[in-house]
Amino acid sequence: AILAARSEVFERMIFTGTEVTGKQISFSEVEASSMKIILEYLYTGTVLERDITIDNALEVLHTADFFQLENFQDLSELYKKTCEKKEYGNKSPELLSKAVQLMSPLANNSVVDYLVDSVAKIPLDSIEIGRLSLQGLQCLLSKRNEARTSTSSEYSVLRFAILSAAKEVSEEAFSILNKRLPLWKKVKGSLQDIENNYLTENEIGTLIADAINPVIDYVNFRRIDGMILAKVIEPLDIIPINKITDSYRFQACKKYLSQEYYRTQIYDFKWDINGRGPNISISEDGYTISTTENMAAHQSVRTNYLMSNGIYEFHVLFEKVCLNSWVGVCDEDLDFSHFAGDQPNGWILGTNGCYYHNRQSIQGMSDFRKDNAKVI
Repeated sequence: AILAARSEVFERMIFTGTEVTGKQISFSEVEASSMKIILEYLYTGTVLERDITIDNALEVLHTADFFQLENFQDLSELYKKTCEKKEYGNKSPELLSKAVQLMSPLANNSVVDYLVDSVAKIPLDSIEIGRLSLQGLQCLLSKRNEARTSTSSEYSVLRFAILSAAKEVSEEAFSILNKRLPLWKKVKGSLQDIENNYLTENEIGTLIADAINPVIDYVNFRRIDGMILAKVIEPLDIIPINKITDSYRFQACKKYLSQEYYRTQIYDFKWDINGRGPNISISEDGYTISTTENMAAHQSVRTNYLMSNGIYEFHVLFEKVCLNSWVGVCDEDLDFSHFAGDQPNGWILGTNGCYYHNRQSIQGMSDFRKDNAKVI
């Protein structure tokens, strides 16, 4: 009676006799371990945090969807907390792949959205081919217009899609295409050396073209430099020619066209627990930092936002300013235990109006040591 009252699926099965054999109800689509957690939830109304791991959570959520448990938000939040535990590392590409395997590639729920946001922060060029499936990539690309940021160039998106499709075809296909598609940071400098990028293995090309077809419409070819299309992409004969010629026409008619740009939207900054000085603490929600009273030297902390090549605009508000504060950019190797402005890989602006980099400073503007100062 409890199960029937809390799940319409159980009610239908119990009272109509569907899939009931004697005193048993069978579910071929559900794993036993996930079923146990769902039953505990139906009887008690709660899920214990220790029962949810990064390996079983998606199966549990899939089971909850199977039983149409729409008010299962508490498990979604538990899942997010589990993913953020440091010991699991960043497995979001694999997890997004698994999520869309269990659900629709265009599924709309909080867990899929969370994983999409996590993967979008990672440049695709840094993700090993095979970690994110083609279906996972399709999900990522389909949702990137929804006020999400992307740290990957459009060429990198296309390259990742082609190589992912090639890997699904065969290791031989992947090896052949990998040699013909340089990373974004290398392709611009190697264009003059690329003379014959034609794919002579026609059968492999056809198989890759078929595999990549579901994601092609999510790639904006107008964002890819015409020389890259002409010398690297078109000779492969994998992409429909109308996509490439449309890009050529667009770029020929466009008077001002940046060589390539990124889909960058409004982003919700949080502080990165893995990028902070030893005397800096970050609040549980990730929005607030504090320091210990005995901190003798300036230390640094970074946000969880990853940038790549391109032009970015930031709006920074100093709600409550102290004697001096700084904001800027750095690379991944910054020493957060020391002042960023003294390092060759840190570029910062202080509330005193000075720019700092590699132990050098210049006065760039008047100081803005006041509450609610806004820097753009």
